Amino acid sequence: MNGVLKVSVHDKRNSYKFELHRNITVLCGDSGTGKTTLFEMVSDYNRYGKNSSVKISCNREVIALSGRDWENELLSQTNSLIIIDEDSKFIKSKEFANLINGSSNYFLLITRNYLEQLPISVKEVYNLQGIKNKKFVKEYKEIYDIYDSPSKRSLPFTPEVIITEDSKTGYQFFKELSDKLGIICVSAYGKSNIYNLLNDYSKKNVLVIADGAAFASEMRSIVKLQQLLPKKIAIYLPESFEWLILKSGLINDVDWEKITIPEQFIDSEKYISWERYFTDLLVKTTNSMRGKKYPSNKGKLPDFYLQESSIVKVKETMKGVNLD
Repeated sequence: MNGVLKVSVHDKRNSYKFELHRNITVLCGDSGTGKTTLFEMVSDYNRYGKNSSVKISCNREVIALSGRDWENELLSQTNSLIIIDEDSKFIKSKEFANLINGSSNYFLLITRNYLEQLPISVKEVYNLQGIKNKKFVKEYKEIYDIYDSPSKRSLPFTPEVIITEDSKTGYQFFKELSDKLGIICVSAYGKSNIYNLLNDYSKKNVLVIADGAAFASEMRSIVKLQQLLPKKIAIYLPESFEWLILKSGLINDVDWEKITIPEQFIDSEKYISWERYFTDLLVKTTNSMRGKKYPSNKGKLPDFYLQESSIVKVKETMKGVNLD
């Protein structure tokens, strides 16, 4: 399944309207805001249909999933919206993560847990606002491409250290850029190690560069850490390094809509995260381009991407990050 799902769920007391842009969306927030009520309304509709007081508007079937037989029920659903409440402990399991991978369904997960086993975008974490007419509001407002404080949308300091989530092509690029600027660049070898590295460099101004398409599980702890450390932390969260290359215009032979409105092209059954989609798109686009061929295994970055003109183009795409 692909595209944007527009959903309306309402009865006489509550009304919910929201849009889902990706295969995995998280609804978090404090108790008493109406998260579980949404799940219960959908559950009532599933049980009683038109005889319930609930009305649902969506061009896909909307299912409230729970209970011991959740695996079989999930496997029986295709091209549907699956809503799961935080009381269902299986959403934290590897078995659930494995079933999401390759599923044609979209998932709305009502939870305050981190769910490290799932590639959840920082752009698709929401909380609820409103009393009767409830709206989905982004947890990380406008998604902090640069994070320092909610009021700052550009890099507020000159970084002394750049930490990359990536240890391969992305790291190679930013290491080349950092060397030219006289900045330390280190790889975290994965998003789960960024927190510890930030503690190691707690006395320096740090810029973290990570794949926003799967970084949601780390945001809460890093935001808290930013408030505690004596120096400053900024976070730049492009969808992925491959997205950054495509967005920069370095590669001409690519359908621009596949970059600017990817939700119309990304099949949830094929791509569990947008990061994988952009990697695949870049590899396929450059497959026959001499000197520009992007490594499918994210191995050694071709010299073309490390040329001064290429670095400048990518830097210009990194809005708000003034690395000069």
